[in-house]
Amino acid sequence: MLTDSSNVFVTGATGLIGGELVRTLAAQPLGKIWALVRVAHDGSPAARLDHRLRRSGALLTGGTGAPPRALAGDVTAPQLGLSAADYEEVRRDVDIIIHSAAETSFIRAADCRRTNIAGAENLVAFSRACRRQPLLVCLSTAYVSGTMANTCISEEDACRPGSEHHNEYTRSKAVAEELVRSSGVPVLVVRPSIVLSAGVPDAAFARAILGFAPLLRELDAVPVSPHARADTVPVQFVVDSLVRLLQLPRLRFDCYHISGGEAAVEHAHLARIFDRFYEREVPLRLIPPAQWTRETHRTYVATPEQRRVFAALRNYLPFLNMNVLFENSRLRAELGDRFPALPPFTAYLEELLRLISRGRHALRLGPSARAARAARHARVRAATG
Repeated sequence: MLTDSSNVFVTGATGLIGGELVRTLAAQPLGKIWALVRVAHDGSPAARLDHRLRRSGALLTGGTGAPPRALAGDVTAPQLGLSAADYEEVRRDVDIIIHSAAETSFIRAADCRRTNIAGAENLVAFSRACRRQPLLVCLSTAYVSGTMANTCISEEDACRPGSEHHNEYTRSKAVAEELVRSSGVPVLVVRPSIVLSAGVPDAAFARAILGFAPLLRELDAVPVSPHARADTVPVQFVVDSLVRLLQLPRLRFDCYHISGGEAAVEHAHLARIFDRFYEREVPLRLIPPAQWTRETHRTYVATPEQRRVFAALRNYLPFLNMNVLFENSRLRAELGDRFPALPPFTAYLEELLRLISRGRHALRLGPSARAARAARHARVRAATG
């Protein structure tokens, strides 16, 4: 249980969730907060943590304990890469370990295995060495379910490390989760769905998930089912849900989805928001993958630029078409009237699109590209009537 005397150790403190978690914990009445930070040989962990926290805007206040202390380390290294003094201090005093560090790349398979699986093994070994038998909180992902489709998944149905997965990221997270839950140490697993950076005024975090959105301006159709839904949640909902779970004196389960569930909206509705935001002359067509033929592909992915953009979208398409929701009734029942506010994706999508558009990697079109797009739109209108 998280109390005003709890000492908390957080890995992945410079990531989206980890940074917001450290920021939120620092505003609580707690004991010590250690933040594991991976840095270059001559880098400063304190400077890197401070930079991450400032990316979220004004620092939160109100905590009565010591400010978070950044510790140099690496979850893939023996003894988490901590110095001897830091290792001994955390090992002796920690009450709760929150393991948020992860490799989330859809293409770097070896990095996923090293960080997600080997990192989980190291955290379990560290937990066993700790004096106070700390609770090990593992931030997994709801997509440990693999390639399941067209369903709503409960916590008991989800983790499938041996099943087919769309990429090594979700498979490695499933393996890591199973490893942690079977370790025998006190464990709490939370499985966020797709986490978006709503409320964090940083373009890079917004691009991490929605970086494909500006690319859609170059395409007039994509192989995405208009009636499919993707389960999304804002990062603060994830952090608040976890903190409130930890504040309960007793939990009924060792695993919870932190998800939007039935609140998810259809892609057709989101496409209309994209059309309006990007002032598209021709609405983006969503074509179910089963109807996306070779001829369709040649029609809508015809230019070198379109082929480049479509290649960049390929890693996202399987997840957009899964049409999987993750049941959150267990979390709702556990938290009761302390269940955090859960705004719909439509309430913050345009905020994220604006951030991406202001970022240094925003897609900007010159006069020739705009002319080419106008000509393309004219052809599409003529072809579709």
